[in-house]
Amino acid sequence: MAKDKSKASTQEHLDVENITENMVILKTGNVAMIMSTSAVNFDILSEAEQDATIYAYAAFLNSLSFPLQIIIRSKKADITTYYQHLEKSMQEQPNPDLKRQIQKYMEFIQSTVQQKTILDKQFYLVITFSPLELGLRGLRKQPANKNKSKARIISEAKINLFPKRDHIIKQAARLGLTSNQLSTKELIELFYDIYNPAPTGTQRIILDTAAYDAPMVKPAVESPAPAPPSENAQAPVEEPMAPSIQQPNASLQSQAPTPPANQQDALQNLQQATASAAQFVKGRQQSYAQTQQVTAQQPQSNAYAAIAQNAPPTKK
Repeated sequence: MAKDKSKASTQEHLDVENITENMVILKTGNVAMIMSTSAVNFDILSEAEQDATIYAYAAFLNSLSFPLQIIIRSKKADITTYYQHLEKSMQEQPNPDLKRQIQKYMEFIQSTVQQKTILDKQFYLVITFSPLELGLRGLRKQPANKNKSKARIISEAKINLFPKRDHIIKQAARLGLTSNQLSTKELIELFYDIYNPAPTGTQRIILDTAAYDAPMVKPAVESPAPAPPSENAQAPVEEPMAPSIQQPNASLQSQAPTPPANQQDALQNLQQATASAAQFVKGRQQSYAQTQQVTAQQPQSNAYAAIAQNAPPTKK
């Protein structure tokens, strides 16, 4: 019997193979490391600071001997929490002048939100590793075990990417930027937000990294079949209920048979009950006959009195 296998068709169109050890494994065999970085408002800098920033950025670009991707993500920002914080600060402010300034600032934010769309920008730096960078070593036959092959690629990627990461963090610090490598949990949240965007850009999932083995969804191969019944298991047998017969005497009730185990016992119990009933009827007939005989031997007056006692009252 052929098994019906289901496939995760959506994941077949994604470039991500797995996310592990703070790195992203692509289906091409490459490994990517993603770092988040801060930003600098270039317009508010003085002329000297702007020149220093330009020279530092030029030195940063000239120092690169490997490919580097700069990603800028823009999405709608939800300022509800910030607005509530301002409202709470205004209520707790004892100075009336400061309270008035906070009120004006809240009105400015509200008018800005109504006229324009507030965007939240995030900046990322991406460096990648390809097995081809190992030269002939990378072209050797890969191990048959897929897990060992992935472990080998990750090990080589760490050796290759860690020095590049440290170099980028050092050069970014000269620009006044702070860069940090994204962890496995942060990478999963980032890709989840990319493929499942929220209308306000505030969607965020909370994942417990200790609660799963792999962040990628694995399709169910087959549905579990119910276990066959055991040979030793016996189906419960419902015993037939014996009909309740009201016995005319307490002595017959004490002789009532127990529920039969099979048809032969039921027939035997029925025969015993019939014999007991016949014996009871025979005894009643004998007792009645004896009573009639004694009544006939008594004088007529006594017999008339006995009949009169048992006779029903007559209507006058």
